[in-house]
Amino acid sequence: MNTPTPAGSGASGVQRGPEFVHSLAKGLEILSLFSEGDMLGNQQLAELTGMPKATVSRLTATLVQLGYLRTGGQSRKLFMGSRVLGMGATVQRKIGLQRTARPHMEALSQALSLTVSMGTRDRLGMTMLEVVRPATTLVANFDVGTILPLATTSIGLAYIVAAPVKERATLLEGMRDRDPEQWPAMRAQIERAHAEYKRYGFVTSQKSWGRDVSGVGVALSVGEKKSLYVFNCAGQTTQMPMIRMRNDIGPGLLDMVRKIDAAMHEAPRTRLVIDRVHEP
Repeated sequence: MNTPTPAGSGASGVQRGPEFVHSLAKGLEILSLFSEGDMLGNQQLAELTGMPKATVSRLTATLVQLGYLRTGGQSRKLFMGSRVLGMGATVQRKIGLQRTARPHMEALSQALSLTVSMGTRDRLGMTMLEVVRPATTLVANFDVGTILPLATTSIGLAYIVAAPVKERATLLEGMRDRDPEQWPAMRAQIERAHAEYKRYGFVTSQKSWGRDVSGVGVALSVGEKKSLYVFNCAGQTTQMPMIRMRNDIGPGLLDMVRKIDAAMHEAPRTRLVIDRVHEP
């Protein structure tokens, strides 16, 4: 199990202005600790967040009453409730991107013998929404729900360079404030990614996140709200010399994303249920 980041660590990069609602933020931070499907008790949550146990208990009791968390019977531990799971499933069904993208991702993964993934931004990280690996070997050790850094991975860099100007400025400010010592190196990475994206239409990174993993990323804007997602090919650096990334992997990934984009525009927008919601 990956250890969740404590809510009080400042890792989220959130700018706390006058409109920031601290009580709501505390509840959401607690909820985020269940993102990997773990069962956690109030004492564990207090230790992870740095909040008083009495505060945690009140917040989790509220989340249980609203259906966002559930209790595990006699263990008294908590886990993610059906309301959260249902919200995520409903959003993804309406967008339809994962269902449309999956067969294209599988085809590219097998053709290149690389992991092909799709993700979107979560604060100053990228959350994996879909991961496809080749049948022959394990080439990248992450899965759905894994959160990767923005500035040191191809999937994160592709998001930054494709993001709207206002959002990008907020991200850069957050990364600079969170890690001022590493900021000059991150800024250089981002500037290189901008030039690469403008020239090739994709972004590359070698030995991402201090590991022997390299990657290529391409962004896709989806729907009327222009929600931004990134598709990524990743593998061991020995499998992905720069010449292969530039001449083979990048163009292949770019072609896959164009096909997904075309398929999304062609997909019929059928309604499967009556637009009514039952309040339990």
